Amino acid sequence: MEFVRLAARLKDAILTAQPPSHDASQPPDEIPAGIRTFLGSAIDIPIEYIDGCWKAFGNLVWTYNENGKTTGTDAEAFKNFGLDHLLSAHMLFPPTRYCTSPRCSNRKMLRDKDGASKVVLYTLSDALKFPFGKSQRPPEGCHARYYPNYVVRDGIRTYYDKIPDAIQVGEHQYVDRTVLKLFLNLMLISWTSATNGARVYDTSLSQPESFPDHPDWMETSFKLRPEHVWDGVIILSLLEDHEARTATLQVPHTGDQRDRFTAAMEERNTRIQLCGQPEWGHCCNKFLRVWETDGKIRKIHVVVIDGVTIGHPCCGVLHCPIPLALNRHRFCPHHAPLRDKVCAVEGCETPAEFDQGFKTCSDSNHRLLETNHKKRDKAMFQLRTHVARPGVANPENAFAAETTAEEIEELDVPADTTDPACPASKDPSGNRKIRALFGRRKTHNEQIIVRPCGVIVARATFFGSVTVTQTVDMLRKVFRTEGSMPDIVFYDNNCTLYKHLARINDPLIETVGFPVDVFHWQCKHKKEGVECSYHCSPLQFPELIGADGTGWYFNSSIAEQTNVWLGGFHAILREMGATKFNFFLDEMILRKNRLTVTKLEADGSCPNIRPNLSYNGL
Repeated sequence: MEFVRLAARLKDAILTAQPPSHDASQPPDEIPAGIRTFLGSAIDIPIEYIDGCWKAFGNLVWTYNENGKTTGTDAEAFKNFGLDHLLSAHMLFPPTRYCTSPRCSNRKMLRDKDGASKVVLYTLSDALKFPFGKSQRPPEGCHARYYPNYVVRDGIRTYYDKIPDAIQVGEHQYVDRTVLKLFLNLMLISWTSATNGARVYDTSLSQPESFPDHPDWMETSFKLRPEHVWDGVIILSLLEDHEARTATLQVPHTGDQRDRFTAAMEERNTRIQLCGQPEWGHCCNKFLRVWETDGKIRKIHVVVIDGVTIGHPCCGVLHCPIPLALNRHRFCPHHAPLRDKVCAVEGCETPAEFDQGFKTCSDSNHRLLETNHKKRDKAMFQLRTHVARPGVANPENAFAAETTAEEIEELDVPADTTDPACPASKDPSGNRKIRALFGRRKTHNEQIIVRPCGVIVARATFFGSVTVTQTVDMLRKVFRTEGSMPDIVFYDNNCTLYKHLARINDPLIETVGFPVDVFHWQCKHKKEGVECSYHCSPLQFPELIGADGTGWYFNSSIAEQTNVWLGGFHAILREMGATKFNFFLDEMILRKNRLTVTKLEADGSCPNIRPNLSYNGL
């Protein structure tokens, strides 16, 4: 039985050595010499007996269904006797034995024209594995090249429809799908960065004692790097997204690995922005209240809005949404040609003295700002300022938490010391506080809309500040489909938002209630003005009060509670480019919504998707 079990693991390797005309459904008459030698050594029987074993058990080997797990004895046999023959217990081959291109008329088996290459497979149950990966091509008439995860045609990688168990993250590195799911869950639940996730794997799961001591593997690195984790997480997320839509993932085969999936990520970012998260149409008993009054059935559904101060580097021009060409740039490609040449002080258009090593003009106050900034960059108190921001308690690298200099400097300038010729110094009141941006600006915050049950409906990036006009615009865009606008919108600044809507005669205030969330209304609002004391008082909405008349039916603080979770990603997100930032946040929200829906099902809250309602109104 040991012969059958070991030989069954090598069926693909046996087929690779056969002529293209061989019928893959039938065992060949003979097996390759290297496999014959390996089986003889592993089972400890004379090699001349192997041919007899093959003739006796070949048909059984070809139909034997091994479960993919390697026993300790089998793993040791491959480690001791297989490496000399480029054999391992886990060989990586394309999932098809024939060319699948409709343009290819060749129906013969794919051929191995380049031989096996050494790869490292990072797994969860068996630690590191050391398989050999192979790419194959049709024997003639077709230029496609088949790899374990994808096929390459005309410079394009086309991933197979079925998500592979081992996902390629580097030229010679594969990560098991279960390991990538572990990393995703560590990020989702405990804000573990890719750097710390890779370190956890290397220190806890890699089992260095199992590394091969074969001469051909001496120069191989078995270290799992953060970029492997990131690439694996992104590829798995994209493959799952395409599988859910019955679509096929295609990316360029040439170019840098770091840019390979950018277009695919941007496509999903745009689609989620336009079409919403899968749970956009979510409904359940915890965000929808139905009751009977005077013989009539009434219902309301509620959302909560709030923002969290996490962001990514963006253009130094306030409110500019154009992404930076490179993360280290101060301005986007549209504004860089002009703004990179002028003084860093806001409002000053005088050319900066870059040739002397300054980002400011010759104005003494402007130069003082830059001097203060350079001193601040080296000061130890900067760490205290930095960790005060949400989420920095979870550094991206637990062994080397980075600190970042303050990008903005401010200075109070007395009226008698200002240069009248400088636009940045003009102020009718005399004294002025001037500001300078010496580094990159960060986006201001992420605004979220959450249902009281905890399902996150939507997210939007506010670039320069939080204003009620932006919030109203987000509300209208998210719920633009007829029948989707909520009846009640909780927001801690609803007093100002209601005043804005009333001033512009917006009909929204006639159909939607805008109470301040209970906590802020009770503890942080002065109740001055008719908006705060009456229109936005939660007490003026009896349908929000619990059945016993003492509590509240909905959790109006759910957005702030959700922001505690979002804030934990600050250290991971702060140096990301816009595309990866949006992709990662959307992925985390998608996965958190899945966990929330699972919990709602267990609680008996009957989660579902509202029928006949789509985000884009189609």
